[in-house]
Amino acid sequence: MKRLIYIMIGIGMQLSATAQDSLTIDQCRAMAVEHNRQLQQAREQREKSGYEVMAMKANFLPKLDFQAFDLLNTTSGSIGMPSAPLPIYSYNSQMGQFLPSVLTDASGNVTGLSQYAEFPAMTVKYKMPNLFNASLSLVQPIYMGGKIDAGYTMTKIGQRISDENIRMTESEVIVSVEEAYALAVKASEMVDVAKSYRHLLQELLKTVESAVRHGMRTRNDLMKVQVKLNQAQLSVTRANNAYDLARMNLCQVIGLPLSSPLLIARPDITSALVEEVMSASDDSLQVLSRPEYAILNEKAELARQQLRLTRSDYLPHLAAFASGGYTNGGKVTVDATSSLAGTQRMYDRTLIDQFSGCVGVTFSMPIFHFGERRGKIRSAKSSVRMAEIELADKREKMTLELAQARNTLCEQLTALEIARLSVEQATENLRLSRSAYDSGMETLSDHLEAQSLWQSALADEIDARTQLIVALGKWRKAAGK
Repeated sequence: MKRLIYIMIGIGMQLSATAQDSLTIDQCRAMAVEHNRQLQQAREQREKSGYEVMAMKANFLPKLDFQAFDLLNTTSGSIGMPSAPLPIYSYNSQMGQFLPSVLTDASGNVTGLSQYAEFPAMTVKYKMPNLFNASLSLVQPIYMGGKIDAGYTMTKIGQRISDENIRMTESEVIVSVEEAYALAVKASEMVDVAKSYRHLLQELLKTVESAVRHGMRTRNDLMKVQVKLNQAQLSVTRANNAYDLARMNLCQVIGLPLSSPLLIARPDITSALVEEVMSASDDSLQVLSRPEYAILNEKAELARQQLRLTRSDYLPHLAAFASGGYTNGGKVTVDATSSLAGTQRMYDRTLIDQFSGCVGVTFSMPIFHFGERRGKIRSAKSSVRMAEIELADKREKMTLELAQARNTLCEQLTALEIARLSVEQATENLRLSRSAYDSGMETLSDHLEAQSLWQSALADEIDARTQLIVALGKWRKAAGK
């Protein structure tokens, strides 16, 4: 009897002991949040959306651009002008004006020039061997139909969606790590239960062997105990294998090497949990705090801003600009040929060599695009209605999901209470059965049945506690906590 009491005490210590170095569920959550790759990707998306906001905000400000080009080509040509006599004008005092020196006939018709100067023949040559230009341009949007404001608002919405996506991913990671942790705790405690049950059978085997030697029990009783012990040994092996797999799964979730040894602390399930669930607000209000709902709400607003953006394409656009630059290139030469001086170069210089600048405004307004505007705007309006319908539909489904999660959690709380009561009753039943068996008032089969019921009650209590932890995580996720 004392040995049975010691076994019960040892089992209770094994199921409730938590070492100082044990890995708690809070530590597992923190490690999973830190190392999860999906969360890392979500954080990178958040960084990306921040840069997109920065880029879109710059559209409100002027844009200063520099450009330059250097054009090399073989364009060339020339223009020739023949020589011609130019009349010489003399002052006529009688008429009070300058008159050309001409020859006339008896009728007064001009027949020639009495005095003239020779206008030389000229050849104008041009070529464009090189043309260089460098300029700065400044553009300031004044009114773009709301396009820039809508685009900026959309990037801000994208940033908020990224924030909510991080929250959503974190909640999914926490649910997965809580489930992995609960399964690892369950597997660890199932190993303890299997070993304790095996130890009970080993002690019973010693008692039956002693009774057989003294002729108080038959070998049939001994075989029954040995068969049960063999099954218990197999259960221990299976429990150890299950624990190894559960431990490896937990290591993978929290970012540790799969071969890492773990000492897992048993989570504490207290009455505060019941108070948290029962004091929760209305399900329809709790849904509003879920990141999934926030994302859908932001997507609906994103569709509205997309409608603004589409409309802006068909509104007037007004912008101011200024530019200035330097241009250099081209070459012009002028050669003059006369009978007295021969050919001389009169002009030889670069065609363009100067700084220039300009300021102005641009205005554009679509007038008629054969139904394009109507089609795009109606399509954008349909997208808004679709987003609003999806939001309403998902809100109802999330409310149902939360109600289901609450019911499941309450059921698991009840199941755990019943399982704990069953453990107490099975433990007392085992104590009475052992006492009756030792006094010869109970058969071996009935005592083995009492041991089996005790093991089953412990396993049910562990499973109920595991399912409660998983249900709690799912309820908190559904409630947006």
